[in-house]
Amino acid sequence: MRKSGITQKEMAGLLGISQPAISVYLAGRLPPPRVLLGIARLGNTSVEWLLTGEGAADGGDSLVREARPPYGKTAVMMELWEQLPASVQQNVLQLMRNLVDINTDGSAKSG
Repeated sequence: MRKSGITQKEMAGLLGISQPAISVYLAGRLPPPRVLLGIARLGNTSVEWLLTGEGAADGGDSLVREARPPYGKTAVMMELWEQLPASVQQNVLQLMRNLVDINTDGSAKSG
């Protein structure tokens, strides 16, 4: 957190947990696997290093390399997106492209 310059409250928001939970984890309690993985991703390190302090702090070969999960409004959009049928996803995607085109050019482009 110090290295990234974020507060406990900001980290809690990024992980989708409460600030008091962050305090508990900083005091030594082991977070659940989902939170532990999220901390590793945010810290660009490995779960092994978080658990043991062994190995390179930067993660080395065991670095968590998955893409960072979406947070905030993006996470809500992704959760809703995954609930849509594929055919509706295609229509929504085309609508979004049209909206971006209108916003960038000031006029609609044919799709």
